Amino acid sequence: MLRSHFVTMLFINLLIKRSSENSPVFTLSVEFQTGSGITALFGPSGAGKSTILQAIAGLLHPEKGCIVVSAETFFDSEKKIDLSLQKRRVGYVFQDLALFSHLSVEANVIYGLNRLNRHERRSKALEILERFGLESFIRRKPHELSGGQQQRVALARAVVIEPRILLLDEPLSALDAATKRDLIEDLKKITRDLQIPILYVTHNRDEVLALSSKVIVLDHGKIVAQGEPLSVLENLGAPTLARLSGAENLFEGVIIEKRPERGTMTFQTHQCQLEIPFAGYNVENKVRLAIRAGDILLSLAEPVGLSARNRLHGRVTQLTPQGYDLLVQTECNGMLFTALITREAQQELKLKLGQEVWLVFKTHACYIVESEP
Repeated sequence: MLRSHFVTMLFINLLIKRSSENSPVFTLSVEFQTGSGITALFGPSGAGKSTILQAIAGLLHPEKGCIVVSAETFFDSEKKIDLSLQKRRVGYVFQDLALFSHLSVEANVIYGLNRLNRHERRSKALEILERFGLESFIRRKPHELSGGQQQRVALARAVVIEPRILLLDEPLSALDAATKRDLIEDLKKITRDLQIPILYVTHNRDEVLALSSKVIVLDHGKIVAQGEPLSVLENLGAPTLARLSGAENLFEGVIIEKRPERGTMTFQTHQCQLEIPFAGYNVENKVRLAIRAGDILLSLAEPVGLSARNRLHGRVTQLTPQGYDLLVQTECNGMLFTALITREAQQELKLKLGQEVWLVFKTHACYIVESEP
């Protein structure tokens, strides 16, 4: 069985500044503490959620501050303490899982157990794989597994080292609803068994409510709210919650046409018309529309043969690195849109400031939020 840790406090006080070409300096300034169980870090892309995880893991070095986990100081700028990644013993599930494609499931889990002898490594790996229902897949490679199975392997690898703290960076974002429900139950069991601090990055309101005992809301590198999840999220208000949920694009406009036979309506703002899902609003109703940055695709040429109804021509006005991704701001007919793409996509598109691009997104990528009172 996995050992329980009885000293479970996490204390963080950080100042981190990051800069890159074509983007302003991003400053993260946060202070919080939490105990065992899941604490959700909630907010939009670029808020600083993943940056906090990277600092705890030792993947980046803050300008100043301190990080204390279970009475062990990971980082203290005044005392000049900065433990190596290996000495921190942090369990980390990355957004892209980072499984070793050439290794079997068993070998992936064993990878972090070098301090044990061969028999102990294998015994411990088999124990955790059974716990996650993966014992029949130990010889398979990651590409032979479903998305949910890959996620369980990543969790097993993070937990098997008996970490002082577990860091989860949007672990459920790419999964279907049924698999997501199953993994939520797995995470609840992990929380009960480990009794260590778990930081869970998400911009999904439902995941916050289903999993966390505490939520910390981040925006532009600062904490804007924290506390009991339901109370905090209810107090944010619908438009603010939509933006913090990852809907980086918010537009005021009016419904100008309804087409119930197609299940759509036409939304107009500035010189731009968008096709959005049919809902109980009337023509001439003023509404606020939200679109997640991750739901917008970019193309250098006008797309053809796609089912997506919304296609806009624009020009790149800002490029902002965000972890392994890139936020791309584009001006289209006087409106500013933000898209989220991978660094690989950036290299393929060879994006630069002033470049002309096409924005593509489906009708159901758009949703209406209530106006603030």
